[in-house]
Amino acid sequence: MKLLIDVGNSKTKIGIWNHKRLSNLNEYETKDFFKNISKYKKNVIDEIYVTSVISQKDNTKIKSYLEKIFKIKPYQIKSTKSLIGVKNGYKQPSKLGDDRWCAIVGAYNLFKRPIIIVDCGTAISIDCVNSFGQHLGGYILSGFEGYSKSFFNAEKLKNIKLYEQNIKNNLSPAKNTKDAILSGYTIMVTSAVEKIYKQFQIKTKKKPLLVLSGAYGKQILSHLNIKAKYEPYLVLKSLGLISENN
Repeated sequence: MKLLIDVGNSKTKIGIWNHKRLSNLNEYETKDFFKNISKYKKNVIDEIYVTSVISQKDNTKIKSYLEKIFKIKPYQIKSTKSLIGVKNGYKQPSKLGDDRWCAIVGAYNLFKRPIIIVDCGTAISIDCVNSFGQHLGGYILSGFEGYSKSFFNAEKLKNIKLYEQNIKNNLSPAKNTKDAILSGYTIMVTSAVEKIYKQFQIKTKKKPLLVLSGAYGKQILSHLNIKAKYEPYLVLKSLGLISENN
């Protein structure tokens, strides 16, 4: 069994990979990592794979703790020039976020076709991969939390409480400020995704698969005028696929 860990800025996802299947899935606050990881000691763990976006100092603490309780040195997946059939599109591959790279590699190997990956997390990343596994580059948009904070200095808006789960189903012109902000964000993100999708089609003359992941990816998907798949544990699945080729 392989222990897979996706450490994000606010949330950490953990799962078990066994016989090419993902199970024992849990999501915790990243700040509570050390309190929760010991729950997996009951499993017979042979290997540990980690991807992380937190500081090097905190990463070192996590890897040391994992090695201490499981007696196994974890593999940390970092952004590289190429990995299992996918070529990094960045001029400096190490500058691409490790979690983004992991999702890019995993998504292409999962579906084996031109693909656009939209990860809705602390920031929204959108990455494009052609039919040959070449990462064409990507885009980064403000995540919901950052968007919400941009209104804090406005006197009439600072007391409005915004939450991801309140993203509106109805995008008609809003009759109050809170709904106007929520609908505005949804339209902004969906318009960007649809524009990028159209550009990809024009440039590559291929119809890509659109895959969304992340905390509010499902809400964004519901407003798209493009058929798409939702993969809430895309990075963990990607770690599992990478582990099969290590």
